[in-house]
Amino acid sequence: MMISVLYVDDESDFLFLGKNFLNKEPDITVDTVTSAQEALTILKTRTYDAIISDYQMPVMDGIQFLQKVRSLYGRIPFLLFTGKGREEVVITALNSGVDFYIQKGGDAFSQFAELAHKIRQAVERKRAEDRLIESDRRFRKTLQTMKLIAFQLDSDGKVLFCNDHLLHLTGWRREEFMGRDFFEMAVPEDLRSLKKHSFQEALKKGTISQHEEMKLLLRNGEIRDIDVMNTDLRDEHGGLIGYMCIGDDITDQKIAQKEVEAWRNRYKMVTTSSGLVVYDYDMKQDQIIMSENVSDVFGYAYNEISHGFEQWLELVHPDDRKAALDAFYSVHTNSGGDVVRYRFRHADGHYVWVEDRVSVPDIFDSNRLMGIMADITRQQEAEEALRLSEAQLKTANKKLSLLSSITRHDITNSLSAMQGYLSLMEECEPHEIPEFTKKLRDISVSIESQIAFSREYEKVGVSEPDWFSVSDILKNLPFEYIRLNCEVPSNLRIYVDPMIPKVFYNLLINAKNHGKHVSTITVSCRNNDSSLILSWEDDGIGVPHEEKDLIFTYGYGKNTGYGLYLISEILKITSITISETGIPGNGACFEIVVPFGGYRFSS
Repeated sequence: MMISVLYVDDESDFLFLGKNFLNKEPDITVDTVTSAQEALTILKTRTYDAIISDYQMPVMDGIQFLQKVRSLYGRIPFLLFTGKGREEVVITALNSGVDFYIQKGGDAFSQFAELAHKIRQAVERKRAEDRLIESDRRFRKTLQTMKLIAFQLDSDGKVLFCNDHLLHLTGWRREEFMGRDFFEMAVPEDLRSLKKHSFQEALKKGTISQHEEMKLLLRNGEIRDIDVMNTDLRDEHGGLIGYMCIGDDITDQKIAQKEVEAWRNRYKMVTTSSGLVVYDYDMKQDQIIMSENVSDVFGYAYNEISHGFEQWLELVHPDDRKAALDAFYSVHTNSGGDVVRYRFRHADGHYVWVEDRVSVPDIFDSNRLMGIMADITRQQEAEEALRLSEAQLKTANKKLSLLSSITRHDITNSLSAMQGYLSLMEECEPHEIPEFTKKLRDISVSIESQIAFSREYEKVGVSEPDWFSVSDILKNLPFEYIRLNCEVPSNLRIYVDPMIPKVFYNLLINAKNHGKHVSTITVSCRNNDSSLILSWEDDGIGVPHEEKDLIFTYGYGKNTGYGLYLISEILKITSITISETGIPGNGACFEIVVPFGGYRFSS
């Protein structure tokens, strides 16, 4: 790259020699003037890469010219080429910012060769400084525009630079933050001494931690978690004089991670309490990961059955392997789901019956299967035993089917949904966490309700029916703010399943939950030709006509949808029926019809 030079000297002979010698250089071109005033006039319209000036000139000498150039045009390379070599001139020139001081005299060729070398040296140094300044400008501009915090500290921990994002995050104004002790301004008080000591020790040792997590104190007292990358800043001798820090606010990310981990723990608790074993099979890696509660259900450590499909198949009863294989291949081929029953070898050697719900959780990756295994040995044994009685078989099968639906269909579907939301939470944005948390909480409540209902439903029909006083049952119910108007004779007894208190309790809960403004409940009875009718009436909002039959079906309702269904199942044990006959808007009225022989009035 060509170097343009302005040569100023009041001696025309030196100007002539200088121009001729320097123009012979392939990369230097020279313009000459005879006074500093003329040079300043030219500099108004032209720029030069370097200036050469004599010292002793009329009106304005070389030092004055240098000082004027520095004040007007900054760091243009300036070489003082003079016959005067007094020490005070040299010192004044250096203090005024001269780049090189070269004394005239001696062999002309050598003298101008040295001058050309010094010109190149000064210009290259200036260009290097310009490149560095431009690079620093671009770097700082980048730091200002990116959504990361950036700051620079000197060896005392004072802030030399900070970007707008850091100021926006902390709440400080630039004039309040710049030049202040970073540790006093932005490090929590309980960590301040430790962090300042670590910083000072790093400077002494000449090494810093390249990556760290730090706590950032905001102006309002809030503390944020920052992931920081540190770059050391060194002087020309390699000594550590401070560092540049670039970091990201990971507070929301850490909160999200904790939320995900909390839900994973809840998910683990749900699978453990429900007795369901969840596994994940990676077909490409031929690896099976079982949930930790496999030890409670099948006796194996959770990582004991992790050696691939062949090991798992060995644990399936030989007679059931084909059915199990067919189900797995079908799920893998169609990227769908299937339910298969087979016998699985327990760690102690005996076989247990399992129901395995196999599915492909990700439709875009059929090489990954998820299964939920339930020990259904007791159900299988019960089904065998109940074949002795057709009536009992129908009742028990219905009950077992419902319990199976709850524990291995409804709950497993909920678990699958929960696992899906957990997977989404691991990759979602922090602002999406509350929405997923609400969905997970709703699923958890649903699972708890399903488990609670299944426990109650298991008790139905277990004990023999007996005679129970209706008025005694009503006395023990938690009516609280609702007034009970009991018109049932105290000597009335009905023949019913021992879970009859649950019937009236669920009717009360139904009134509280759905009656809106129930203040009074009236329980009465009346006879007809072949039965006794017990009436439960409230003064709430009633039941719409289109829902009167639906409210007794399983899963229907605004809350769990199990209460009224359980009532009908308990009463059905002794052929008692229930229906809702109230007028919508005037309150609900449940009529319980007890057949002849199923009630009596004791003396």
